[in-house]
Amino acid sequence: MANRLKWLVVLLGVALPAAAASSGSISGIVKDASGAPQMGALVEVFSVGALQPIIAFTTQAGTYEAQNLLPGNYRLKVTAASYLPSLIENVVVHSGSRAVINVTLNTLAEAVRFLPPRQLSSQGQDDWKWTLRSASNRPILRFDEDHGFVLARSASGEARDFKPLTGSVAFVAGAQADGFGSAPDYGTSFDVQQAIFSADTLSFDGRVGNGNGQPAGVIRTSYKHQFADGETPTFAVTLRRTAPSGTAITNALSSVAFTFSNTTSVAGLVDLSYGSEVQDVQFIRHISGIRPFASAGLHIGKNTLVEYRYATEEPISPFDRALENGNEETNVSTPRISVVDLAPALERDRHQEVAVSHKEGNTKLQAAVFFDHVSNLALTGSGDVSAIPSDVIPDYTSDTFTFNGGDLDTHGFRLVAEHTFAPELTALIDYAYGGAVAAPDSNATASWSDLRQSLRVEDTHSITAKLSGMISDTGTHWSASYKWASSDIVTPVDLFNASPGQADPYFSIVIRQRIPGGSFASGHMEALLDVRNLLAQGYRPFLSPDGRTLYLVQSARALRGGVAFTF
Repeated sequence: MANRLKWLVVLLGVALPAAAASSGSISGIVKDASGAPQMGALVEVFSVGALQPIIAFTTQAGTYEAQNLLPGNYRLKVTAASYLPSLIENVVVHSGSRAVINVTLNTLAEAVRFLPPRQLSSQGQDDWKWTLRSASNRPILRFDEDHGFVLARSASGEARDFKPLTGSVAFVAGAQADGFGSAPDYGTSFDVQQAIFSADTLSFDGRVGNGNGQPAGVIRTSYKHQFADGETPTFAVTLRRTAPSGTAITNALSSVAFTFSNTTSVAGLVDLSYGSEVQDVQFIRHISGIRPFASAGLHIGKNTLVEYRYATEEPISPFDRALENGNEETNVSTPRISVVDLAPALERDRHQEVAVSHKEGNTKLQAAVFFDHVSNLALTGSGDVSAIPSDVIPDYTSDTFTFNGGDLDTHGFRLVAEHTFAPELTALIDYAYGGAVAAPDSNATASWSDLRQSLRVEDTHSITAKLSGMISDTGTHWSASYKWASSDIVTPVDLFNASPGQADPYFSIVIRQRIPGGSFASGHMEALLDVRNLLAQGYRPFLSPDGRTLYLVQSARALRGGVAFTF
């Protein structure tokens, strides 16, 4: 027994030093810009793929040390009260060694410095970006090894110098033709972005107009802040007002919505986006609702993404996006309101989706399954309903109306393939299978409740073909799509499709033409043309209670055009 204990002591004496030699450590001093040590600063050490960091605090002398680290790459985050966080990437720890990382913390005033412009080639200064506003509304950050983050100015020419204030204005004519609550047949769309320091953005956008003598509009104000770790919370308030004209429903629709959203990343592997909208609508009576939303994406390698998405509102259609700001953050959806015997009902949606996306060279693929539930489904119709307002809400600027189609429960799947043949040409195919609301042809006069009962859910195939591209010589950007369905449906298959395969029903086209010589100061000018359902397909006729011939349709034919200015 004594001999065994002796051998155990000998083995432990050999193994413990060897184990200690295989690990390393990270240490250093945390100071402010004047060189004063910072006591109590939080030092977080992240390893690749780890969800929980190793935590250390600085001593009175400002020193810290993280011990017993396995060899590999690490990332440091240092935070202290009254200072900006400091991030240090790619800290390499070798076996049995110590990495010394000294950190200087800066206040906000110390961190913001303008660097002189870099002398780069002038090639590409005249590249035109196909957007009504700058896709990035914040200054570019460059990392100065001695002083942390600094604000950098572009040096590729005056057109690319950082501008704290950007915006766009579009003058649009043509009815939206989406039933009650549609945008006026002529109006102005605007978007103003004000950058505050390097990580905050204040936005003011909306559209106002006057259709058929009735003013209408929507205004949205938002504030966004981006933290050093990439987390980006956004707060927004949206005000909307629209009024029907010449009907028994004299109440104007007005609504206010408060929205909070946030995007963040966990260990560089999982992208999270979540938020909620509180909506308050006044139309005949008071209606309110809460609409949460969330998505989570897991990156598997560089080219594969597995995503779960939960949504409580339909995405903005390509037709509505085309002539607006072109930015998902500033586009706002209209509350979908319908009536049954003059009692208002707010459409309430619930969509769940699991999708897998993969990129292989110039080809992108996606497969998804979805589950949808919609109550008080608001359907779009076409025709003169001025004498029968009890169960429909008309929009007289476009001769369309909104009708309550009851509830919809469905599920299905989607396949998308997109290939880029050249920078000037991209082709896409979208196939979807799932339930959609179908309306049979009716030659007999029926009540509104009978019409609602005749609607049915049919499993339907849908195929979308889309081409988009640009003509470099003329500065023309275009997109054309055709969406076919195997049944006589009045709602799209895959109603909540927000993938690149999303398209308006039937034949639609968008053209954006940069106007030569239309630049003013540092801005640009474009002519816009947007056509939806050009061939007027998919109209399902029925007889209303007073004998009129009306139609239910996925999307009514509509044409809009205008001029957009970007500055």
